[in-house]
Amino acid sequence: MSLALVAAVLLYVGLFVGLFVGPVGVAHAESGTLAGWQLSTASSELIVGRVTLRYDPSLADEARELADYIPGSWREIEKALAGDLDDRLTINFVAHAGRIAEGTGMPRWAAGVAHSESGEIVISKHAPDGSLSDLDSLLRHEMAHVALYRATGGQELPRWFHEGVAESFGNEIDLLRSQTLAGAVFGPGVPALDQLEDNFHGIDPIAVTVSYAAARDFVNHLRYRDDGSDLRQLMTELRRGTNFEAAFVKAFDRSLGELDGEWRSGLTGRFVWFPVISSGGLPFAALSPLVVIAAVRRRRQLKAGWDRLSREDEALHAEVAAVLRRPGLVLAPS
Repeated sequence: MSLALVAAVLLYVGLFVGLFVGPVGVAHAESGTLAGWQLSTASSELIVGRVTLRYDPSLADEARELADYIPGSWREIEKALAGDLDDRLTINFVAHAGRIAEGTGMPRWAAGVAHSESGEIVISKHAPDGSLSDLDSLLRHEMAHVALYRATGGQELPRWFHEGVAESFGNEIDLLRSQTLAGAVFGPGVPALDQLEDNFHGIDPIAVTVSYAAARDFVNHLRYRDDGSDLRQLMTELRRGTNFEAAFVKAFDRSLGELDGEWRSGLTGRFVWFPVISSGGLPFAALSPLVVIAAVRRRRQLKAGWDRLSREDEALHAEVAAVLRRPGLVLAPS
């Protein structure tokens, strides 16, 4: 049996076990069917700046933790996408995913929902299978949907891009997504972007899982390939009404197809460890430190870019100030 076939079999077996035997991953939904959701159990309220956090009284401790977490998370997302965005949000925090279905009209598999137009979000402490949600990642995922809508002026975007952005900001280190994508790289192949879009509108759970992993990784590639300015320029172009694919050319000086090819060309090298673990030679958990190191390195690269821009701004301001202090300098009236 060829290595590729072994990898493909392991991928599908692993996904089957993860979906139907093991704990079910947190399910996200971009938008509910109603605005002005009525969640009667979320009767307590906290105000955090311009954010209203409504929650079940029994979740008071968790709600206070979320309240501390919200401002920093929103700042990071808006800074990466647009620099500054309208930060009005209404977040509803309930105990069980079933409450989301009751209040929003969404299916019972959703543990988090964002209504991007109104800035309303609902998240649940317990996922549909009863397990605890990763609240920080879940909230960041849903906030990213709202932020992307505002950063682009509500322009219609492909579903794969919306979910890729939300997944990227929701959880930058995701071992399951990495393993899923690696299995596709060495197995049936990573779907093309248009196929990702079809998968998100389909009902095949395995195809959707692979598409989430691929969309997330591609957006991460866009986020960290430079100092982040190209991604913000992409948001600006989209907000101006530029066609989706044309916006990539203007922002990245490369077509979407070229960026896609650039990303795909590096996948095999990045996941070179997968054939080793798929053959049983090394447990995936042993590679966790490598995944963490890679993620930290990307974060540092982005921070270094912001620091460089700040230094350049400071140097420019100092140069202007020096000119203005020259003896005999007369400024013309504006």
